[in-house]
Amino acid sequence: MTHTTTVHPGVPRRGSSLAGKAYWAMVRRVALTAAAIDAAYIVLFLVLGSVPLAAINIASIALYLAAYALIQRRRNTLGLALIWAEVVVHSALGSLLIGWESGFHYYLLLFIPAIVIANTRGYALPLVLGLLLYYLGLYALCGHLGPLTPLPERSVKIINAIHVCLIFGMSAALARFYRRTILIAEARLLRQATLDPLTGLNNRSHFEALAANALARSQRTGEPVAVMLCDIDHFKQVNDRYGHAVGDQALLHVARVLSANLRECDVLARWGGEEFLALMPAQAPDAAMAAAERIRAVLQAQPLD
Repeated sequence: MTHTTTVHPGVPRRGSSLAGKAYWAMVRRVALTAAAIDAAYIVLFLVLGSVPLAAINIASIALYLAAYALIQRRRNTLGLALIWAEVVVHSALGSLLIGWESGFHYYLLLFIPAIVIANTRGYALPLVLGLLLYYLGLYALCGHLGPLTPLPERSVKIINAIHVCLIFGMSAALARFYRRTILIAEARLLRQATLDPLTGLNNRSHFEALAANALARSQRTGEPVAVMLCDIDHFKQVNDRYGHAVGDQALLHVARVLSANLRECDVLARWGGEEFLALMPAQAPDAAMAAAERIRAVLQAQPLD
């Protein structure tokens, strides 16, 4: 049986990746925040005497709440389309009703980083160019028609100042979101590159890099360095008799005992299969032998049931 999935350009699949999950969580927050802002705008425009804009904001709240509900139900494409439609239409209506100087068009600029970062299938450039054409067309239309329901100049300046403050805040929030997503992704990639996925210990390649630094330091200072190799006896019989899931538990058990009985400065790694390797800087042979015997005794005293 063959299963196919339709992927819409520019719309990360929910649950498909860390970035996708973070993206849709951000979109939900944006929808609720925008609905709250529009609620405050209703009061503002009623005070300033623009009943049409107050009515538009009531419709905007309904669209944002509908988008939030759709994304909660994983109908992401439709939810995102509602948000796009609201911003595009609201920006146009606000600019046409009270003039370009009101600053409603600023909200269109927030789509640019969202399009470029979220889109991974080559559609970013056409979408940005389409947005640019719409922006320039709206600018020309506003200049040609003038405000359809003009407000006093002081009121327009107040609205513009509010829009500038909101755009600054929303731009900072978007930048913070993208930076946090990048840092989380970098940390995940670093863990994947340096740690063994089962035990969480250093993997072989990372151990070699750390050991090279420790050995170079030892050569400079003349301090002794010990290396301890631990091998689980008859490990193949554990896998054959109890299964690989139990074998994994045995590896985790030994890894925990090793970690608990070595110093913080010791470098511990899963060397491969059932082998563990520890580099012990500034450790004399007698002390290293004593540490190895202590670990053996602890494992003997704490069998894995």
